[in-house]
Amino acid sequence: MARTKDDLVSILGSSYFQPIADLIDRWLALRRPKSNAVQSAYFEHGFAASVVLLLVAMFESYVVRVRYIQRAGVPTGLRNALDVLTHLYPRLRHRKALVDVYVLRDAIFHNHLWEIEYSWGGSPSMMLHAAVKHPAFGDKKYSARVNPNTRRTKALGLSIVPTRVDRRDAKRVFQTVWKTLLFLESKNRNQCYVSHIHIRFRGQTVLFGDLIDYL
Repeated sequence: MARTKDDLVSILGSSYFQPIADLIDRWLALRRPKSNAVQSAYFEHGFAASVVLLLVAMFESYVVRVRYIQRAGVPTGLRNALDVLTHLYPRLRHRKALVDVYVLRDAIFHNHLWEIEYSWGGSPSMMLHAAVKHPAFGDKKYSARVNPNTRRTKALGLSIVPTRVDRRDAKRVFQTVWKTLLFLESKNRNQCYVSHIHIRFRGQTVLFGDLIDYL
């Protein structure tokens, strides 16, 4: 058989979909604990943080594909996904929400350090007295997008204390990432085509985007 030459680009994209679905499936099989002002439960913030990181990794992969398809219109000096999307789509309406996602991603990935003072016993079981972020952590987008009193982002209300992240945060990240991918698909299906992709979840074949409803 004669060999045939072909080309491909190293985009992971939808390869993340099934691992994300499997992680959510295992997470939802656990009893849902109640978060408090100090922290969410050990498994809760561990799974939530993992899902958030994988969602953003998947999203960045698609932005790389967008960059590849529209390479003639993207300056080489643009290094991150937010800059690429802002350059290509300056009127993206939910940009602030997307920046919130990246603030949370940074807080988790770089494990922003907080010193937390609390008391326990009685009701509520844990009471927060003080929470101070180490000054080595945070950047311009953090300062712009985080309410220092609530320790949450301004558009999506995401908790930016890593040990306080829970499934509400993961769901809002999923919604924002998915909304952006569908927007990119609406502009050019060749650069991002995700709405049709199915995964296996709880023994059934379902659309990946429908996983949002389970969180």
